[in-house]
Amino acid sequence: MSEHAHHAQQGHRYRLGDRSVIAIQSGLVVQVRPIHPDEPYPLGLPITVKASWLSPEPMAYFHGETPK
Repeated sequence: MSEHAHHAQQGHRYRLGDRSVIAIQSGLVVQVRPIHPDEPYPLGLPITVKASWLSPEPMAYFHGETPK
């Protein structure tokens, strides 16, 4: 089972189900947007989710590490 976020951070990348998303705000309940590695910006409408539904993903800013 993967580790889930207790508090999402704005600008961090997460896994939500089978898709990658980016948090567009910080908090326990946040808005996220789906992202695709081939696109320069997040696509689609924001989705409001609980941070506990999100699993942190590795990010280039953290040199491929998963941020804490």
